[in-house]
Amino acid sequence: MSRNSHVEQRLAGIRKQLIGGYYAGGSMSSATKGNERETFIDNFMSEVFPPTFRFGTGDATDSNSNKSGQLDVVIEFPFAPSLPTLGSSARLYLAESVAAVIEVKSDLENQWDEVVKTANALRPVTRLYAGSMVMGLMTPYIPLFAVGYAGWKQLATLQARVAACPEVSGAMIIEPGLFASSQDFGGVAATGDLALWGLIRSLHVAIDGVKAATSDPMKYAI
Repeated sequence: MSRNSHVEQRLAGIRKQLIGGYYAGGSMSSATKGNERETFIDNFMSEVFPPTFRFGTGDATDSNSNKSGQLDVVIEFPFAPSLPTLGSSARLYLAESVAAVIEVKSDLENQWDEVVKTANALRPVTRLYAGSMVMGLMTPYIPLFAVGYAGWKQLATLQARVAACPEVSGAMIIEPGLFASSQDFGGVAATGDLALWGLIRSLHVAIDGVKAATSDPMKYAI
C-alpha cells in the first residue's frame, strides 16, 4: 500500500514541534513541567480532532460507583454529562461520556509503573450504554493510551510492555518515534513520524466505536 507523502510531511512537522516543546522546557522545575501535557493537547490533540471533542482532566466513575482516580487527559465525547469542580479544571466524568484516556509522561520508560497503576485503577470503570448501533470497536472498558516524549528506543521493547499489560490499549514515544497498540486495537506498530498516525488511528477507532451509542444518566441516581 502506498503512503501519502503529504500526510507524512505534516506528521513530521508536528512531531518536530512536540519534541521542540519538550526540550524547550527541559531545564524548568518539576512544578512547571506540566506544560508537556498542555503542549500535547494544544499542539496536537485539539488540532487533529474536531472541535466537538473536549479534552480535560479528572476522575471517571460508573453506575456501580467504581472510580478511577486522577486521569491525565480525558477525551470526552459530547453525548453525556460530566460534572465540573468549581474553581478547578478537574471534572467528574460518567464512564459513558469518556471515549478514551491518555496519560502523558516525560519519560515513558522511567514512568511506566505510573501508567500501569493508572490503567489498573481505570479498568474496573465500566461503560453501560442504553443502546447503540455498533460502528466499530466498542469496549465496556475505557481505552487508555500512554504517550511519552522520551522512553525506550526499540519498538520490540514497547510492544512487549503493551502486550504484558492488557489494561493499556496502546503506547507512543514521540522521540525516537514508536507506537504499539494492543490486540484489541489491531496490534498496530509504527515507527518514526508514522507513530503519530498510529496513535491517531487507534484513537479514531476508540471514538468511532461509541459515537452512535446512547447513555442513561439516571442509572447514576437510582
